[in-house]
Amino acid sequence: MDEKFLGRSAEADYAKHLQTTWYKNNQALRCHRPWRNTSSVDWQLPPSYQRTISCEERVWSIPCRIADDRIVFGCWDNSLQCVRLSDGASLWRFTTQGPVYSSPAVSEDGSFVVGCEDYVLRRISREGQCLWTFEAQGAFHASATIDCAKNIVYAGSYDHTLYALDLATGTLLWKRSFDEQVEDDLYSSPALNADGNIIVGTDNILMCLSPTGEERWRITETSRFEGTAAIDYPSGRGIIGTEIDGKIIVFDTRNGEVLKQFTTDGFVVSCPSLSPQGVAYVGSNDGYVHGIDLQTLEVLWRVNLKCEFRYTPFTVLPSGDALFVGTDERLHCLAQHTGETLWCLEHRGGFHSSPLLTDDGHLVIGSHRNAVHFYQWVP
Repeated sequence: MDEKFLGRSAEADYAKHLQTTWYKNNQALRCHRPWRNTSSVDWQLPPSYQRTISCEERVWSIPCRIADDRIVFGCWDNSLQCVRLSDGASLWRFTTQGPVYSSPAVSEDGSFVVGCEDYVLRRISREGQCLWTFEAQGAFHASATIDCAKNIVYAGSYDHTLYALDLATGTLLWKRSFDEQVEDDLYSSPALNADGNIIVGTDNILMCLSPTGEERWRITETSRFEGTAAIDYPSGRGIIGTEIDGKIIVFDTRNGEVLKQFTTDGFVVSCPSLSPQGVAYVGSNDGYVHGIDLQTLEVLWRVNLKCEFRYTPFTVLPSGDALFVGTDERLHCLAQHTGETLWCLEHRGGFHSSPLLTDDGHLVIGSHRNAVHFYQWVP
């Protein structure tokens, strides 16, 4: 087999993988259309720097693609901003009444749903028009999730409530409230399993709810679930970390059975990602990144990168390799089978958000230092 065929095969596997997994920076959640095969891109080489656009405040929200040449991102300067992917030119700006920390969930038509620290969840068109709003009693800090098959939006608020809304109208379908004594609840973003059930962390409970809000199962632990679960549909397995006691927990998404636990020496609050070959990538505040095989439930490798991994979600390249940002503000790429560093990007403006990847070879990433950086893999 020639290299070009192998490239097409890997891209096809990745496109399928995006539809058969759920993790917070699965690229299908951040783009308006399905992934297309582009075998001319060598994803194991670092992309080339293109440009930086300046912002008035930090960008922690994951950039999203709402049209072929349109990128949107939330900013701490109380705005959502849309720019052209091709040259970074500003297209529109939507003003909110508070910082935007959470990341947009993108629909097929390019509209997106995003929460804000002003207690409002909004659906916004790709032209920047507000289609509906829903107001809670606390900030929407976690990212919303769209179930496209059922046309339902799930979003957790700091008012200790998970909301289910009609995607078309923003009408409340149901809500589930949790313990008001828990600080910053809900921080965990709602994840979807293969049956359309919602899996979300609240304090020391990982809970599974049906699309109508009925409890399916729960896992009770000794520490908080602040991160977001990653879920592999074919195996029915999920993975998530706990805060204070630093556990990594693999569980059955269908019944909540805990299959395996691993212990680290730091908080595990960063959100895991999954490779097409079933390797889960998890970072801990002890400086280590773990590559865990979800089939064998074994640690394939454990690498100390001498920085912490907090809330920034991990993602994965079409090559299957891990991609993530640490507190060193660098973008790391590790080989999925060995944990070896394939490349590492640095910029004087630093990186903070998890990156957006596009099938035509762009990488867009936000910075804690008031900027968004653009890179590209050049064929």
